[in-house]
Amino acid sequence: MTAVLVVRKFDNFSRILTEYGFSVINSPTIETLACEDLHDLSAKISALKYDGIFLTSRTATRIALSEIFCQDFRYGGKVYVLGKSSFEQLKDENLDLFFIETANTAREMLEAIPPAELKNKRFLFIRGEKSLRAVPEFLEKLATVDEMIVYQTRKIKVAEVVKKEIEAKAKNGEIVCACFFSPSGAESFLEQFGAQSLHQIKIAAIGKTTADFFAKIDLKVDFTPTKANAEDYAFELANYLERNKYNKL
Repeated sequence: MTAVLVVRKFDNFSRILTEYGFSVINSPTIETLACEDLHDLSAKISALKYDGIFLTSRTATRIALSEIFCQDFRYGGKVYVLGKSSFEQLKDENLDLFFIETANTAREMLEAIPPAELKNKRFLFIRGEKSLRAVPEFLEKLATVDEMIVYQTRKIKVAEVVKKEIEAKAKNGEIVCACFFSPSGAESFLEQFGAQSLHQIKIAAIGKTTADFFAKIDLKVDFTPTKANAEDYAFELANYLERNKYNKL
């Protein structure tokens, strides 16, 4: 019997794989923690009168929803959202959302925005401590961009018993694929397991940024979904594994 290693805690992604009949081993290697000084965010945003807010991760969106948009505060600017998961969190709020379903990266989203909508405006980029800076880099010659860090990413040490189980299964050929969701999660995994742990396992990456991380260290990514969100990733991966006739439960 083969299993799929998911470098993330059990959530909708793993649930979909199990519904397809695959055995899943969950082993998160990072966690995100909201910053402690998030009070009065809505007041700060209101005072600076931003024309728009950029949200490029579901964690940043979740924090913005709880700390800003769910408060007694009406934001009149536009909210630019990357990713289906983030859009789903905000779609029922009274917000002027900009969302392009086909955009898999921040740059793809930015390139879809009419330049006149950006020029000489003031924006806020709400992000994580290690988030890529595609938004300010793209807008630096067009607009003013302030950045607000609302969460940090920390590495998680995998329990020794879990680590030994994964290493044994990988050595015995019982793990067919390892699924990664961010460069930081992949980096933490490799620090604890080593690159050799992936030599006989197919590598799946949620999107180009994570795939590029592996390419830089000469590890081949075997599967990347057409859409960079967890649900499509799971469905497409399950179909990929089925087509290649990997064993299920």
